[in-house]
Amino acid sequence: MVSQTERIRSQVLLLRYYRGDIEAFEELVAIWERPLFYFIRRIVGSEEDAWDVSQEVWFQAVRRLNQLRDPESLPAWLYQIARNRALNHCRTNRGREILIDDLDSLPDVPEEATIDFSTAEAKAIHWGLDQLSLAQREVLTLHFLEDLTLREIGEIAGVPVGTVKSRLFYAKKSLREIMQKEGLGYE
Repeated sequence: MVSQTERIRSQVLLLRYYRGDIEAFEELVAIWERPLFYFIRRIVGSEEDAWDVSQEVWFQAVRRLNQLRDPESLPAWLYQIARNRALNHCRTNRGREILIDDLDSLPDVPEEATIDFSTAEAKAIHWGLDQLSLAQREVLTLHFLEDLTLREIGEIAGVPVGTVKSRLFYAKKSLREIMQKEGLGYE
């Protein structure tokens, strides 16, 4: 997870990069490489594929970075590139369409409906994440592990905030059910 301080530092680095400081881009990569890799890994399934996709993400980012006009939108912009490259990789290498909108038909959920997980169960939660659909993994990873806002997740996934809330609710519910079924907690 990227801290608020690192997010602000990223904005300053982006401005330095715009002024021609190439080392600023290297520092941006140092801040964002690990969280983006983790996100990509949750989508593509294998570490080797995640490294390949990660390289594609940074190649595309360096080519398009001058198009990003709002430094505050850097996290959502990077995650959107990562998501698109990872999905393209899955389509190309698996020869099938990745369905991520399978939860759009679920009803809206009240904001106060939450299910909390302790950090002590991180390993079990990561295993459980791998058992979820792509849409569910995506929102849980971006919201809880990458600490992005619902609005940012909506921008990345290309869906309204209400859809993000719904996906998040059902993803947490599914994860809880998976963990209960496997005896990993939440009895």
